[in-house]
Amino acid sequence: MENLIIEGFIGSGKGAVGKALAKSRGLSVFDLDKKVAGKMKMTSAEIYEKFGEPYYRAMETYVLAGLLDERTPHVVVLGSGVAMMPQNKKYLKALGTVIYIKLRQNHILENMKKSKKHSWIQPDDWDDQVKRLYKEREPAYRRTADLIITADGKSTEEIVAEINELLDQKNGAQKDK
Repeated sequence: MENLIIEGFIGSGKGAVGKALAKSRGLSVFDLDKKVAGKMKMTSAEIYEKFGEPYYRAMETYVLAGLLDERTPHVVVLGSGVAMMPQNKKYLKALGTVIYIKLRQNHILENMKKSKKHSWIQPDDWDDQVKRLYKEREPAYRRTADLIITADGKSTEEIVAEINELLDQKNGAQKDK
């Protein structure tokens, strides 16, 4: 059995979808950002502030590569910038099925403004930053994704049901070969 890897932009609901998907499939959750923070014994915000984004991205790659040694499958929830690092594509493909939770920018902005979880990254020009980052990252998500789930207007349960249906179809097609 392979890992199920959840990617998407900040505020796309990756964490909630990852937890619900893991529960529905009897898997544990491997949250990459939490693992990086745990290794460093700092929060993500503290790592960014002290060492900068390139260091944080390198730590993500290090932890991601370490997952290749794990024998137990997980639902892996990625940080929103993992797909931007070209070297990560080979790890993602080797680890399992990459599922892109696609959400339009206006929904992302709504989620971010409501969220207390991401308040540390909400500067005054957040709308402009989201538009810029989304434009940069969205093509990378599409390049790494095996499945793309459009999440606009859907509940977590609906998204998970759609993912499970697609995975079951994919697994059925593989068994028929």
